[in-house]
Amino acid sequence: MKLKTLLAAAAVTASLGWAASAGAGAYTSYTSVLGGGTLIDFENLANGTLVDTQYAGVTFGQDAGGGRPQIDGSPFIFGYGASSGSNVLTGSTEGGHTFDTIAGITATFSSGHNGVEFFFSDTAQLGAYPITFYGSGGSVLGSITLANDGSVLPPGYSGGTFPPPGTFPLPGLFVGFTSAGNDIYGIGIGPSAATNDSYGIDDLRYTTGRTGVPEPASWALMIVGFGAAGAAMRRRRAASLLSPA
Repeated sequence: MKLKTLLAAAAVTASLGWAASAGAGAYTSYTSVLGGGTLIDFENLANGTLVDTQYAGVTFGQDAGGGRPQIDGSPFIFGYGASSGSNVLTGSTEGGHTFDTIAGITATFSSGHNGVEFFFSDTAQLGAYPITFYGSGGSVLGSITLANDGSVLPPGYSGGTFPPPGTFPLPGLFVGFTSAGNDIYGIGIGPSAATNDSYGIDDLRYTTGRTGVPEPASWALMIVGFGAAGAAMRRRRAASLLSPA
């Protein structure tokens, strides 16, 4: 095999190693899946604060009417909870936790990310919530609908309709989307089709970086490929030294 062919094969193996580990799709989990990146926990804002551009790199809004979502500092009053601290972000327009959510929440990123995750908590699971993940220009990368069948409640939940502070596990789950590239530019959350319903999101996390880490098997193939290329180089050098001038 020629040296150029060996080097090309090794390069292809390396690229396949990166691509093989990259995945994409929506998920739900009762524990956080993403790690690192940027975390927004909404704890630095007062109850009732209208949120739009307080956090660098992301703009919050609502799916109708051009409104702004609000901070709810006492979500447990209406049966949902925060995954950390006490604040959540809700679509309510009535001072945080006073009345039901009437609009969905949107988050638009100033740059692309390869992973986005947030904690979602509902009031007694009254309605189905559509969650949509967007790419550049508003293209839909993926979507998921949280059913109104109680599946938002984690196993072992016993907090009732109005869970007191400290209830564990909380009535909610993590929802996220991972992409093979840094192409996630926004999310749309809710609203549900039900009236007199409330929900909140907490611990929004987003990550940016290389689109995969080679698997151990891919590393082995890469080492073999480059090793073979090195051996070929050594053989060619030895042959040139032994050949007559």
